[in-house]
Amino acid sequence: MALNEDQPRLGCGRLIDEVWASIDQPPSTHEQTCADCQSARAALHHLVAVTESMRDRDRDNPALQPGHRVKEAIMMVARAEVRRSRRTPLATTPLGTIDISEQALSALIRFAASTLPGVRARRCTVTAPRTIHAPQASQATQGGASATTVVDVEDVRITLTVALSSQVRIPATMELLRERVGTIVQAQTSITMQQIDILVEDLYDL
Repeated sequence: MALNEDQPRLGCGRLIDEVWASIDQPPSTHEQTCADCQSARAALHHLVAVTESMRDRDRDNPALQPGHRVKEAIMMVARAEVRRSRRTPLATTPLGTIDISEQALSALIRFAASTLPGVRARRCTVTAPRTIHAPQASQATQGGASATTVVDVEDVRITLTVALSSQVRIPATMELLRERVGTIVQAQTSITMQQIDILVEDLYDL
């Protein structure tokens, strides 16, 4: 193998990258008779086998698996990417309306649920039988016709999916969870939810 212009070349003049590009294909006519290419292909096949073996070993190694905190951080980022969707008006001031997005309300509900020991909040869906369409403030001032859907604050209902510790009593925890979510959301937003449905979809060990 020789070096030329900082790119490794085989004795026959081919780039090692050219051999690598066709490593999954049968040897070409040149490679069938070139000792340099045959040696390079054998070395690259060995490299692929070793890499796959190490990758499979790492995948099954418990010490290399992401911890609970890492998974939760990933899920928080994923949830933050969800579109803000509908808005729920909270108050009207001389300067305009104060509202909260459905995405922010869902985040607050999941936070409230997670403050209860033995509860891990997952998905949250905000529903309201009655919605209205209101013009977006920035576009309304410009004469735009676009509108956004606004949730009726008097009839907000949620469905919350959670995982529970196997150490808690489900009926009692559900009662506490409804109370906790309702209290925190009411204190933070003044919204009194009309219905709180909770679905336990998993149990976990501490």
